[in-house]
Amino acid sequence: MHSASLSKPIASWVTMRLAEQERVRLDASVVDVLSPWPLAQNQFDPRLITIRHLLSHTAGTTLGGYQGWLDFKALPSLEESLAGKTNGRGAVELFAPVGVKFQYAGGGYTLMQLAIERTTRRKYSDLARELVFRPLGMKHSSVAMMPEVLAGAAQGHDDDGRPVPVRYYVEQAPSTLTTTVRDFARWMIASMANTAGAHPLTQAQLALMYTPAELSTPRAPDEAVYGLGHFIERLSDGSTAVGHDGRNQAGFRARFLMRPQSGDGIVFFSNSRSGLALDRIVCLWGADVAKVDPVTACKK
Repeated sequence: MHSASLSKPIASWVTMRLAEQERVRLDASVVDVLSPWPLAQNQFDPRLITIRHLLSHTAGTTLGGYQGWLDFKALPSLEESLAGKTNGRGAVELFAPVGVKFQYAGGGYTLMQLAIERTTRRKYSDLARELVFRPLGMKHSSVAMMPEVLAGAAQGHDDDGRPVPVRYYVEQAPSTLTTTVRDFARWMIASMANTAGAHPLTQAQLALMYTPAELSTPRAPDEAVYGLGHFIERLSDGSTAVGHDGRNQAGFRARFLMRPQSGDGIVFFSNSRSGLALDRIVCLWGADVAKVDPVTACKK
């Protein structure tokens, strides 16, 4: 299955493992490795942007998601994508000073992917395989969006149930994870505390990803809370849940939610862009674990 933006939590793992190996630095300016600077210059200074800002959507970058391409041969380079070759979605730009506000931006993850590839001189897809998929035994997972990888993928459908053609994306860090529910569950288990199996990241590293990003201005009351690659929720019983959702133009929806400290969670993949009933199931799960009235909690 395509999982769209569930690629972002995987990207946070790739980055944390690289940081552990001292191959990237979370708090170093990405300008140092992205020369020439790939975004258009404007009034906002990019020199303070770090990997940490890009992971937490606090770098002041634009472009929430991507349209994709029907022809694999039409895929642009990362530099071309950042400059605006995005099949109608436009270029990635800076719209605010660094660290001032949260704005969900797949464009920031694309910028991070380019910084990682230039720093390590490796393909991001190879790093994801070596640092995440292989250690966890995720044999059916990849971010290398190539025809041979997608040959065995499910057929996507639009909101009316009609088949949607395959789309290709060069923006792997924000967009291109293909996986199975069993593979992704392996990753979720490794993301929790005191669970069996491989744990490539330490509990301190995991806790860092589940900590709300700091902002230099007050957070709006209804503003989403995001850590490093994860949305963060406080359930009614006071427990913390982290997760992510995803959808794309290829006709897929995906979502997961888990409580890392208690070791439980839920994940779904849908080869339809609607999938609204599945959203309700996730809500009902959250109400159940928090021991609150599901009618009230999931009334939407």
